[in-house]
Amino acid sequence: MELKPNGLPREGLYSLDTVTLIYFLERHPNFYQKAKGLFQRIESGNLSAIFSSLVFAELLVPAFCSGEKQRAEKLVHILTNFPNLKVVPLSTGMATTAARLRAGHGLRTPDAIHAATALESGANGLITNDKEFLKIGTDDFGVWLFEG
Repeated sequence: MELKPNGLPREGLYSLDTVTLIYFLERHPNFYQKAKGLFQRIESGNLSAIFSSLVFAELLVPAFCSGEKQRAEKLVHILTNFPNLKVVPLSTGMATTAARLRAGHGLRTPDAIHAATALESGANGLITNDKEFLKIGTDDFGVWLFEG
């Protein structure tokens, strides 16, 4: 499913892949407006969202590589204090589900962890731009892409 302004249901819990956060935080030239609209809905409480703590291991690398410790700290602060957005730590159950997803769908470990976080947390679906996640979409669990 393509992410359109009104493409998501009015309410529910959605899991965010790292790329969704990157599009918003780094004001991606092609996807920022869609990401901004999504985060405005989360901030206002129209949607609730979660993401795996793994996001920090992926998102903060550029800041640490360039020696920008304060930038990394600022990103952590923004994401851990954003309204209606929750960081979900990796649990044994999630790791087990990630292994099942890797075995059954051929997802890479980070993607399997993001998907397992969504599934184990009872999310309605996952918002990403990685078409590999389409493999796990079902009638009960949606995968929304920024572009089709």
